[in-house]
Amino acid sequence: MNVVLKRLYPSTLRGQIILMILVAVISVIVVGRIIEPLRETGPLASADLDLMVDRVSLIAQVMARSDEAERSWLLERFAVTGLELRVVDRPALATMRAMSADGYAFERWVFWLFPPDAYPASGGGWDIVDGRPFFWCPIDGSTFLVARNLPSMVSTTDFSGPLTYYLLAFATLLVLFTVYAAQALANPLARIVDELDRSDGVSKDTPIAERGTVEIVRLAKALNGMRTRIRSMVDMRMRMLRSVSHDLRTPLTRLRLRAERLDDVTTRQSMLGDIEQIDALIGETLAYLRTDALGEEAEKLDVASLLQTIQCEFADVGFPVRYEGPDRLSAVCRPNALTRAVNNLCDNALKFGQEAVVSLVPNGSEYWIEVADDGPGIPADKRELVLEPFYKLDASRGPNSPKGFGLGLSIVADIVRAHGGTLELHDRQPHGLVVRLRLPSLGNASPPNS
Repeated sequence: MNVVLKRLYPSTLRGQIILMILVAVISVIVVGRIIEPLRETGPLASADLDLMVDRVSLIAQVMARSDEAERSWLLERFAVTGLELRVVDRPALATMRAMSADGYAFERWVFWLFPPDAYPASGGGWDIVDGRPFFWCPIDGSTFLVARNLPSMVSTTDFSGPLTYYLLAFATLLVLFTVYAAQALANPLARIVDELDRSDGVSKDTPIAERGTVEIVRLAKALNGMRTRIRSMVDMRMRMLRSVSHDLRTPLTRLRLRAERLDDVTTRQSMLGDIEQIDALIGETLAYLRTDALGEEAEKLDVASLLQTIQCEFADVGFPVRYEGPDRLSAVCRPNALTRAVNNLCDNALKFGQEAVVSLVPNGSEYWIEVADDGPGIPADKRELVLEPFYKLDASRGPNSPKGFGLGLSIVADIVRAHGGTLELHDRQPHGLVVRLRLPSLGNASPPNS
């Protein structure tokens, strides 16, 4: 049975919308038939204006064949129904209609929107007097039977009947399309958007689920294909750059050997300096090209111990680096990549300042690693730029500051993104820079995507 229903269920948005409309129409008809007795005799009962019109029209036809005494008797007999019936001539009818010329805009709007099904005979008509409908039927060429004291239009079946179906149809369509839009459109699109937002070129891409309507499946397939092509192109260029950078090492080695044989000390030192700079640039480039951290498995470890080890390694060789924070803090991370990021930040802090302070701060579902220095800092309008590869801000740090290649913070930013975290740059008082790594997975959190 389920297999048959799945085959009959439309797979396209157009087909499913048509099915929703069909289900809504059937639901309105069925529910309307169920509540119909309640409107006639139950708590939702309303006055039947059409039945009153038919009765008054019948009385007018009988009066047309009656004398004056019989007409009076008929009016007395029908007074018990609660209707105010009156026989008037044409001038009196015109006066009554003139009374309704102004006002009662709401009643007239309701009367226009929900007109009675029954209509007086030729020569008769409807109008509004004192906020209530009244109608007249011709008895003969000069007299008319006028019915007043009729119930308000909002309390008649001509109003409650159509309005009930309108509201029922609106509510049914609203509920069905709300549920349908959430299941068939909003949820799949939100899932696709979340996956695309998570893609940053560093973290591992996971295929977008290809399920839903034909249109959603086609969109997911197209996006998966596009991401695969982009990843292939990026990987190809990465491999090319790695190959070129690696191959440059061989001629540089030969140049270094030849330069070392030069007799001119000044020329030899100048050439060796240039060779060392090129070699360092190649090393930094190769390091940047392998910072995606995807080859390393995430594991749970003591981040506080890792940072203390880094601090001790710097201190052992005489660099003023100190650690501030708890003695233990377990978190899920990629230890080699995180070590490399903190080392880069400490190197930068010592290049541009006199000391570095490594801090570990637990903060709810995440933890912060901060590396602070006492250097000149980075201007606020340049902080986005310094995270770009090969962007150098040495000039703003001072004329005598060491020269770099603009890759240190880029490597750190990529490692942080691979952990699902964010990198922030803040001022340190009275001067200096604080680089804050906000990393998730505190305690027993799930590891990042491997």
